[in-house]
Formats: sequence, C-alpha cells, structure tokens
Amino acid sequence: MPSGRTAAAVEGATVVELFVPATHLVLLGAGALAEAIAAQARLLGWRATTVGVAATAVGAVERLGPSGGLVAFAHDAAVDDPVLIAALRAGVGYVGALGSRRTHALRLERLRAAGVDDGDLARIHGPVGLDLGARTVSEMALAISAEALAVLTRRTPTPLRDRAGPIHR
Repeated sequence: MPSGRTAAAVEGATVVELFVPATHLVLLGAGALAEAIAAQARLLGWRATTVGVAATAVGAVERLGPSGGLVAFAHDAAVDDPVLIAALRAGVGYVGALGSRRTHALRLERLRAAGVDDGDLARIHGPVGLDLGARTVSEMALAISAEALAVLTRRTPTPLRDRAGPIHR
C-alpha cells in the first residue's frame, strides 16, 4: 500500500484499519540537488528534510524506520559515513549515496573498516538513482526519487509493457 494512505478491511465483526505514514526522506547535504529532490518528494506526497550536520542527520534517520529514506550527498566522509551507518542500523528502508563508482567503492571500504557488514553495505544504493539518462539536476532528482519509490515498494523498475498481469498490485 502506498504511504500516507489508509485502508480498512472487515473480517466478521472486526474492522481493521491500517495507516501507513507518508514517506519521509532525509537529504544529507545542501544545494540545487537537495532542493530538486525535496520538490520531487513534495510532488509524491512525501516529506523531505534537508540537513547538513551529521549529528542532526543521525537523529533524523534514527526516527525514519522502514518507510523512510536517506539520500547522502554531503561529499564529506566525516558527515556522510556516520549518517549512513546510523541509517543502516535503524533499518531505514532506502539508503542512497551520491558519488561515482570509485567514490562509492572507497565509501564501502571505509564503512567496512568501521564494522559495517557486507549485508548492510549491499543495502546502500550507490551511485544513487536509476539509469534514466538524467543530465540535469531535476532529472537526477527524478531518477533518485524513482529508485527510492521502487525500493520502498519492493519493486524492480521495469517498463509496464514488459510485465504480465495486473498493472496495480
């Protein structure tokens, strides 16, 4: 069920109502990309919080849970790494980190040295975003948000024409 929605089911004399909180993204870093991702999040009905201080971001990601996400792009290991570790430990549903493949490989080495196991390292989406051919900041925000949506809804991004069965499930 999409976040921020309610559903009710009737089982005999029992009514069960479920509320899934709206997705909340913590954006670690600032600038045009953070603004574009925050705008994209608003279009999706998500909340977005932009932070630049590691201690503030750690507190924010510890409250996210599995329906939330982190996108790290501070470009400073002293800021990004502790927040990535906190997000992994807190079970945040989507953990993404901006950077080249080389930057990401170095990040993984640092996190492994800090005691993060390979299973958790595999949860970091880096380089962040889907390969949609993005060139502009707005296109990058769309690619990152689309990846977050796919991960949070446990879907593999595939064109609808290549899928069989119902579109909405």
